[in-house]
Amino acid sequence: MNVFRQIGPALCGLVALGVACSSDAGGPNVSPQTLVRVAGDSQGALSGSALVVPLTVRVMGSDGQPYKQGVTVTWSVTSGAATLGTPTVTSDTQGLARTTVTLGATPGAIGVQAAVASISPVTFAATACDHPLLTLDDTLNVSLATTDCKFNGFYTDFFELSVLAGPQGVILTEMSGVFDTWLELYQRSGSFLGFDDDIDSTNQNSRLTAILATGDYLIAPSSYLTLRTGNYSLAALSRPASLSACDLVWVTRGVVVSDSVTPTDCVDSTGGLHYADVVALYLVAGTVLTVSNKSSVFDAALFLHSGAGASVASNNDSAATTTDAFLAYTVAQTGSYLLFAGTNDSAGTGAYTLSISASSSLNSAPAEAGPQILRMGGVRMPKALRQRGWRG
Repeated sequence: MNVFRQIGPALCGLVALGVACSSDAGGPNVSPQTLVRVAGDSQGALSGSALVVPLTVRVMGSDGQPYKQGVTVTWSVTSGAATLGTPTVTSDTQGLARTTVTLGATPGAIGVQAAVASISPVTFAATACDHPLLTLDDTLNVSLATTDCKFNGFYTDFFELSVLAGPQGVILTEMSGVFDTWLELYQRSGSFLGFDDDIDSTNQNSRLTAILATGDYLIAPSSYLTLRTGNYSLAALSRPASLSACDLVWVTRGVVVSDSVTPTDCVDSTGGLHYADVVALYLVAGTVLTVSNKSSVFDAALFLHSGAGASVASNNDSAATTTDAFLAYTVAQTGSYLLFAGTNDSAGTGAYTLSISASSSLNSAPAEAGPQILRMGGVRMPKALRQRGWRG
């Protein structure tokens, strides 16, 4: 028999003899000493919405290690309007305590404090971003300011745009005489849709052309360089839901475009003259893009390219008995893509219908979710459309 196994439990019962036992790995003299910010500071989100990252602190012990015993952390809003998910939290065995934050309806700076008795509190900052309505065929004169939301060093405004009956063609224009503009477009839910930097090589204003399905959207004007402020104008003008002249047009899922291929559209001279219209899409890895191109006057074809110019999918005939094109592509990498709706026959022209399915899943593919922070990396499209020989 192992005698030592029985002596240990027995000693823990000898309190009357002055023997005390502790399960604290840090020893009986370790106490909470400091609070440290771990995650969630300096976030920005639309007023009335929740911050994406919960506010998190760690309780550190007097031994310099995370304090393993649970202590009460009290959260409070010290400035601005916000609601806390859990105002009182017990720290876990890692010393961590966290709470969620829902911003109030009033735009501006928010302050939140985390406190533990007998320890200096820590504070978190957040910004509730205003998002007024911008209606179609309206122009606003506004400005970027240091009080705006800041994402990765870029001051950014937000404007809501509603499309009541899609497909709706729109031209979004941001113009400034004091900074190089940058313009982004999101679904109201947060999914990224498209962007524009310069109108052309000599014009640093931004113009984003899109065909949008019925729904609510967010326009996010900012600057190309960080920490820029100043006056600018923002316009949302309606246009036909059409494609022409090899111009870059961003589209959303759920859009149906009825148009025509002409010799003035994108041209591919590989193996003869082939014409096509082009649309730009932002696709998320793991989702599925389902597209059809139908025509009664020419043999339809589809060509999908990454923003870097690599061919990732194509289709000529959807079945042996039809000359319509059908493409179902499981997205391998999140990013911008160019979809060419064209002809398989050399010098073919005429009317067609391009349909992009609203569904982003096939079998077990994940639902599409866009980025939750502005200024996307690696989404710049080539200023010249020279994938697969296509040119304007």
